[in-house]
Amino acid sequence: MSHTHPPHAAAAYYPTGGPTAGGPRDLTALGVLAFVSAAVATACTCASAMVLGRAARIRSEQGLDALDWSLGVYYAGAVLGAISLLAGWVTGSLWLHRARANAIALDPDRPQPLGGGWAWGGWLTPVLALWFPLKMVRDVRRATTPRASAGLLGFWWALFLATEIGLWASFNLQGDALARFDHAATAHQMSVMTAAVMVAALAGWGEVLRAVTTEQHARMYAAPPPVPSAA
Repeated sequence: MSHTHPPHAAAAYYPTGGPTAGGPRDLTALGVLAFVSAAVATACTCASAMVLGRAARIRSEQGLDALDWSLGVYYAGAVLGAISLLAGWVTGSLWLHRARANAIALDPDRPQPLGGGWAWGGWLTPVLALWFPLKMVRDVRRATTPRASAGLLGFWWALFLATEIGLWASFNLQGDALARFDHAATAHQMSVMTAAVMVAALAGWGEVLRAVTTEQHARMYAAPPPVPSAA
């Protein structure tokens, strides 16, 4: 016969809060990786933007076979930036997917309208990418902080969309500036402005990661209510 021992009298004084098996999971590591990936992509974009003017001038003076440090920095920044953006998509999607799962575990009565797959596909699907990621982050946050201000998410998303438009326009102008030596000044100006907006978007993304992570962790790791003493 097995014997079940009663809990120790001191057990009531030690909190047992925290994620349980099958319950919400910690977001810290994924949040850090998502921010670092975005920060590296931003730094690479800034580096390429800073040297574009010189690189285009060297190309226009010496032709397509020109060799200069600015060209090396530009192309290294472009390649590393693309890799970092891919890493940012992977880590950011992982973070959002887990945050959504946490939101369901923490508040099962509040539905999450978008399926978990949209944490990945929402960033890439044409047209839907204009608002699906924002909607998912907003729904996830409301599960733990129903009265959270929409200002932070609106600030971040507006800057994110502006960055996407700027990167697309800059990419086309940079190609003309370096290959055909056209619109070099315009390409440089657009690249610098896009880099500046990207820095602001990075700050907004970092705050979104911090806010959602800390709000969920506050619920996950909250100490249980005290056990009433026996009369």
